[in-house]
Amino acid sequence: MYPLVFIIGLKQLIVRINTYKNHFELSNFTYSRKCHNFSEILSNKLSSMITLMKLDLKILSLAAVLVLCGCASTLDQDNALAIAPYRILEDGRIVVESRVNDQGPFGFALDTGSSISIVFDDLSNKLELEVLPGQRVMIHGTVASGGFPLVGVSRLQVGQETWDDPRIASLPGDTEAGDTIDGILGIDFLQRYAIGFSAEDHIVRLYHPDLVSNRSYRGWATIPLERVNIGESGAALYFFDVEIRGQTVPALFDLGAGLNMINWPAARSLRFSTVRRSRDHLVSGVIESEPVVARTEAMQVKTAGIRWRNEVFLIADLEIFATLQKSDSPFVILGAGLFNQRDFVIDFVRNRLLVKVAMAEVEDVDKLTR
Repeated sequence: MYPLVFIIGLKQLIVRINTYKNHFELSNFTYSRKCHNFSEILSNKLSSMITLMKLDLKILSLAAVLVLCGCASTLDQDNALAIAPYRILEDGRIVVESRVNDQGPFGFALDTGSSISIVFDDLSNKLELEVLPGQRVMIHGTVASGGFPLVGVSRLQVGQETWDDPRIASLPGDTEAGDTIDGILGIDFLQRYAIGFSAEDHIVRLYHPDLVSNRSYRGWATIPLERVNIGESGAALYFFDVEIRGQTVPALFDLGAGLNMINWPAARSLRFSTVRRSRDHLVSGVIESEPVVARTEAMQVKTAGIRWRNEVFLIADLEIFATLQKSDSPFVILGAGLFNQRDFVIDFVRNRLLVKVAMAEVEDVDKLTR
């Protein structure tokens, strides 16, 4: 971004120099016609030129300072590899427009809690995707687990970026979670980029990973992410600690969850007052659904010097807690609903989550990225 700023500043200076040249030529032309006004005209032109040159030197100096400091307050929006519009589902999940084998667009949810990307059977059948013989993967969902086939996909495209010959699993999609989307963009796709989410522009940007990882951004809080590798695919899940009611609780960063969830050990340890719900309220996973036993509300959720207020958590005995070996200790899952009202960037290279915050939301200014 800043070499670009420097070049723009230099171009502006060149434009000004040409302007000065034109001014001088105009003065000569005027002198040839009206010699007696030359002194007055030249004096006025020189005064204007000096003022403009002082301004341009300031612009150029500022550009040079920005190049040297390497610190930004905004992202390199024009340098994104791809830009895709998104929509927010009722449960908070973020869905972007994607194309499969040059057909679409189709709705794919961003899912940092899924190690593999997925298409649901309706889309697979529509596109006549072939099941790859003898190739199945074990998928651990929020509610249930199971083995599912891989299907042949030549290209998966988001915006201007194309993923050739991706490894894609096909799931039935017969739950509520599958009814509203066509597929899932898992960590195997997302970690190829730095992911920029703009709540203001209503778009998702895909950046080259090094573009974001090599810089810091003023006014963005930095949440360190703990990377835990999953299987042999190179994919991973990401965790960070949050503070709730004065206690530190580990959390899974899971955009695919949509809603926040908490296990019973955490609810008891934090001494939450819970509201019982009827059994017809469900947590809908991509494989199965599970009744929600109760819900609770945290007055504050804090991390990295920022805070969220009045966040609702669903309480249920979910298989994901057992899969992560967190059934017996306090643990929470933070879904997309916690993040989709503000800009954020996932930097997979430096294992950090950048969240843009208003100063009124900041608990500790010193913890903001500088």
